[in-house]
Amino acid sequence: MKANPRILLTNDDGVDAPGLAVLLGIAKALSDDVWVVAPANNQSGTGHRMTFGYEIEIEARGERIFSLDGTPADCVVAGITHVLKDKRPDIVLSGVNRGQNLGDIMHCSGTAAGAREGALHGAIGIALSQAMDYDHGHDEIDWAPAEELGAQTIRSILDVAGARDTYFNVNFPICAPHEVSGIRLVPHQRFAHSPFELYASDNPGKHFVTILSTPKPLDAGSDFHILHEDKAITVTPLMLQQTDMEFVQRHEGRLPFTGSGRG
Repeated sequence: MKANPRILLTNDDGVDAPGLAVLLGIAKALSDDVWVVAPANNQSGTGHRMTFGYEIEIEARGERIFSLDGTPADCVVAGITHVLKDKRPDIVLSGVNRGQNLGDIMHCSGTAAGAREGALHGAIGIALSQAMDYDHGHDEIDWAPAEELGAQTIRSILDVAGARDTYFNVNFPICAPHEVSGIRLVPHQRFAHSPFELYASDNPGKHFVTILSTPKPLDAGSDFHILHEDKAITVTPLMLQQTDMEFVQRHEGRLPFTGSGRG
């Protein structure tokens, strides 16, 4: 790990979210060159959406802390190309998200998008989430595993990170820090179908998009199982290059083309 790296923080829960305060504490254990550019409001589920065609306002909220009326991806762009343009960050940390980001849910995660956008700019991007027990109330969350083990986890990733074409999705389990079984490199769980559903609101004609249940069964080697059953910190390395190269090599030259311009 580089001595005193420059670190940019963002999240998708908003600049005032408690998880961002947790992340700030983690980052300050790694460096004294820490900056924050985070959304002014909650941006959960925005994925990698960018704000095009609208003016964006950036506001100083404290020493090295800025808010932006945009998405997590917008915030990383603003942090790297505007706030820190004279000396770009070595690391972009996104989170700590309120609730786990596992399986195919990562595709809509603004937390994951913050880390991905950082990696696209050449930084080491790491998304961090603290699991919570959704079955027993959405307000119950214990940040202790992330608080106590976050810096150690990031150091471990940085020791092996290597090439910048990879970014990382980290989840901390629901348990006391001393009960955490370790740090595991795991694949994300592929679902049999999308977990998202539309259901009716109490207001006539109105609906919500949400996750009513997680598709089963779960792979014993997946992030879900390792996080919840083994109580381990899960680290999933994700590629910026998303091409199915095996498919390209197998089918190159086999797509029919007449050149006539007609179907």
